[in-house]
Amino acid sequence: MALEKLTIEVEGSLAPPIKALFNPERIQITRSGWNQWFGELTGRDQPATLTVDLFFDTTLRRSESLLGKLAADITPSAVSGLLGSFTPEDVRNYTQPIYNLTRKKGNNKPPLCKIQWGRGNVLLQRGFLKSVTKTLTHFWEDGTPVRATLNCTFEEVLDPKFELKVQNPIDDPIRVVRRGETLSSIAAEEFNDPAQWRLIAEANQMDNPRQIVPGQRLTVPALRPDDTSGR
Repeated sequence: MALEKLTIEVEGSLAPPIKALFNPERIQITRSGWNQWFGELTGRDQPATLTVDLFFDTTLRRSESLLGKLAADITPSAVSGLLGSFTPEDVRNYTQPIYNLTRKKGNNKPPLCKIQWGRGNVLLQRGFLKSVTKTLTHFWEDGTPVRATLNCTFEEVLDPKFELKVQNPIDDPIRVVRRGETLSSIAAEEFNDPAQWRLIAEANQMDNPRQIVPGQRLTVPALRPDDTSGR
């Protein structure tokens, strides 16, 4: 069974999810259940925060590379040569995609993320990277950083419409596009009829129905009695 890696999926991004180079040893999730305001307790949900330390070390990839060469029947006499010629990759190639999640997008909002570790194990359904501290702890002979730790704090984004969609993915009028979906597949799931994709396209004023992306939010209209298959 393959080792599952912690992933960070950026809402609306066409890029594959960001994978942790090494899985964390500890994850802390904090939520406040009650607020006191003007002397009264209120039960409104408060956003959770998720804190995780992510470790990166490209020098450890040397052994992986060497094992791969040994598996290809390399002679033992060449082992020392491989070790001596190995140059680890700049660790910032792995830390920068996460570090960039602190930057605002064109709509002046932070990228929204889903954090998951294995199938069905969602640690944070929807949130943003509130803060990150990058610590570089090891450097190669030429000064290239090769080991780092990112201390990340994500804050949950509470959106009533999105929460309803997560709890009831069929009946809620707001549909969040998942990876690999098309308007036809969404219509098949919502209406049991893929031919009704035009209803969704019209409701969302889509000029090009083929250009939908993961994380995009669509309004799914109610199926009218006069809407028939193949319309």
